[in-house]
Amino acid sequence: IEEALGSHTRPRAAITSDAVATRLATMLWNAAPDATLLQEARGNRLNDPLVAEGQVRRMLADDRAQAFVSRFFFPWLQLDTLANSDPDRKYFPEYDASLRDLLGRETELFLLSQLRDDSDPVDLWSADYTFLNEQLARHYGVPNVTGTQLRRTLLPTPERSGLLGQGSILMVTSRHQHGVDAAYTTPATRAKWIRLHFFGAPLPSGFPGAQPVKPELPITPQTRTLPVEPCVNCHRNFFPLGYALENFDPVGRWRTHDQIGPVDASGAFVDGTPINGVNDLRQILLRHPEAFRTTVTE
Repeated sequence: IEEALGSHTRPRAAITSDAVATRLATMLWNAAPDATLLQEARGNRLNDPLVAEGQVRRMLADDRAQAFVSRFFFPWLQLDTLANSDPDRKYFPEYDASLRDLLGRETELFLLSQLRDDSDPVDLWSADYTFLNEQLARHYGVPNVTGTQLRRTLLPTPERSGLLGQGSILMVTSRHQHGVDAAYTTPATRAKWIRLHFFGAPLPSGFPGAQPVKPELPITPQTRTLPVEPCVNCHRNFFPLGYALENFDPVGRWRTHDQIGPVDASGAFVDGTPINGVNDLRQILLRHPEAFRTTVTE
């Protein structure tokens, strides 16, 4: 709303109610203003923040608000690449494209609910509910969900809370090329995703000539045994964020073992705070709420 009204600390030229109407409709609906919005604009009322807020709430409740999720949130969170994920059924025989589509729809409904509930942006990382149907609940191991309709479901345990527990995010941050390395997570990609989308912090450039990992083995145990110089001194600033998600496999299922043994989800945050698993990671992130508020605003 502040952006649409031009309400910033630096002096800016006043904008008309017509311009506010166009900005709101473009941002929230990717469409032209409707009759109600135009009526408020013609009455020169949209420069009143309370009137503008009322219109925003009305517009978010409209089905057209899905455009805000698909045109802003999905590209920003890299979920517009979800359709490129094609898990190898040699390793995931129960997988099919309908599951991938459900995972995307789950996150879409979750984001819409957060917008419509006027939630604090930080709740994207901590909300204790999601949207499940029987197929998706079975994939997640959540009991007592039947039928094909996705509906809001309270999560029985905190591991799935917020974006970090959603299969769409976990899939786009895993390897899904068919072949010998098709069944593994990648701590670097998951850590990069968290750094960029929570802290707004890009990664340093890769070290030239770094040794490649062995594609026939899970990647995470290999990255834990790389030499201190030049690898670990840099990796320790972000890899543990990805290690904390190792209990989620490449298609977002919960696991306690990977292909070679028990999952190790331990590590340490950049300030030295120990982390062991997604719940610890989430609590660390939630100690820095202003970092995410700044990132999502930017």
